[in-house]
Amino acid sequence: MTELTKEHKELFSYIDQLVPDDGHLVYDFRDAKQYEFARMMIAMTGKKEKYPGILKSLELTKAFHEKNGLKKTPLETTEGWQNMFTIPGLNLTKNGTIASNGLATVVGGYSSMNLTLMVQSRQSKNIVAHGFSNNFAQTLLTINTDPSTSTEIDVDAYMQYHGMPNGAAMTESPYSGLVKKKANNAVTADPVVNAPKRTTTKPKNPNAINIGLGRAWTDQGGSSPFDYAWNEPIPPAGQSPKGKIPLEGYVIFSSAISTPLAFNQNFLLNIYVADQTGGGGAQLSPSNYITVAAAFSIDSVNPAKLNWSLPPGQSTSDPGNPIVFGNVPWGSDTLAYFYCEIDVVLSNGSLATTYIQSSPSVDPDPLDGTKYIMPIDFIWHCLAEDSLVTMADGSRRIIKDIVAGDKVQINNQGDMAIVEWTNLGIHKGPVVLIETDTGEKITASHNHIFFTESAAKLATEIISGDKLKMLQGIATVKAVKQVIYEGLLCNLATVKYQDPDHDKAEMGMFFANEFLVGDMNAQRVLRQKRCNDINWVKSQVPEYMHVDIDSFFSEKKNIRRDL
Repeated sequence: MTELTKEHKELFSYIDQLVPDDGHLVYDFRDAKQYEFARMMIAMTGKKEKYPGILKSLELTKAFHEKNGLKKTPLETTEGWQNMFTIPGLNLTKNGTIASNGLATVVGGYSSMNLTLMVQSRQSKNIVAHGFSNNFAQTLLTINTDPSTSTEIDVDAYMQYHGMPNGAAMTESPYSGLVKKKANNAVTADPVVNAPKRTTTKPKNPNAINIGLGRAWTDQGGSSPFDYAWNEPIPPAGQSPKGKIPLEGYVIFSSAISTPLAFNQNFLLNIYVADQTGGGGAQLSPSNYITVAAAFSIDSVNPAKLNWSLPPGQSTSDPGNPIVFGNVPWGSDTLAYFYCEIDVVLSNGSLATTYIQSSPSVDPDPLDGTKYIMPIDFIWHCLAEDSLVTMADGSRRIIKDIVAGDKVQINNQGDMAIVEWTNLGIHKGPVVLIETDTGEKITASHNHIFFTESAAKLATEIISGDKLKMLQGIATVKAVKQVIYEGLLCNLATVKYQDPDHDKAEMGMFFANEFLVGDMNAQRVLRQKRCNDINWVKSQVPEYMHVDIDSFFSEKKNIRRDL
């Protein structure tokens, strides 16, 4: 484990004095010590030789700050959706050693992101665990500390982040800063989570909790593709459905909770959802926090037990009381990471904390106060309800009338596939209208996939002159327009769920209005295929990051070989 020098400790102390109460410091590299601290964090990971672009990006950030000042609020959207850089977990692993993990997610994605995570003892000031992670041309990056031998729990975790916006040139503003989190816990076991959890026997995505937005109330649990569903009214023009997640369960602390339970006094919440597919995250608004906090209560029998009840909906007359994150700025089929931190003051005056967080990993320790749940997959729609799908027998049927088990044509050779499941939802807002030189037209949401002669593209990437694959061959795109659409948007799955991390994940397809289009699995598979293509990734980032990309792909290849 890396030992800190006197100079290192002085830098940590200096930065500690600058970190505000919310634990989040946006670097200002006009301050030489902040710049040196950021360089030190990278150097201590032992990765600077393989990833020289990171140091170069810090140098460019410093030059940008000196010329333009500090940009404190990068890329924000409405309703609290914004870039997020946070340390979701700081806890003990199963073998009793200290560990931490972090998360960075960005609205619209990033061309490069680098995270350095260090855990420091408050007593000796030594680094007791650390980790390093980076990737390119994606939207979400997680980081975990490497295995350590320290059992100290009186610690602080520091996560340094540095990123470039999606498609950023060297002159555009990067974002850079530090997040700090202290260890705090006083629980007897992990919290019990009764929702969200798996409720269906045939999940659309077996690696996530599936939530259907704009779906029938009956389309949840049992043998449906969804664990939860909400039948929503038409949202205002230009808005997506509201992201909703149920939360039910309890936790037992080591001693009685201070009474009466008073939000923002002896009881605090930190809840957010971060999007893996399209970038960005959402914190609850102050009014939403009050609504959510009202669902928490001290158990009437056990004064050390904290209960919470934010149930899923069952019908229009029983819509439940889920956590509402507002209209999501994503496309459909979105994989998101949920995080809930619960802080209470115990009757002895000590502070206790427990966590519920999404993770692709199995919960490593049932006694550390952090409960891992699966990521959340939000699903709704893609093509206009009157789109005509070519069936296996050559006939055409409007997409909203197709059901699971129907057979559709998937290529010009007449091959067919059985529809695994369908999806439809109410939409009122912008969509993309594509028209070819031969007169075919189709209306689709912005992230629906089409196929050119050479590549798969999102609807918003299609331009005039593109040559699209059609039922009868190739057609040239005549016009691409954004229009307002009101009605149902629908989609089909023509292959079973495909793990996008697998090299051979299949991109399902079918014909709609004679256009060859991607199915419900296609969006995530396309993103993963692009991110596994070193040349495509290099085309998305500044040239000074290319050595870093070579190192990244080399390490990624070695990891797969080891597995």
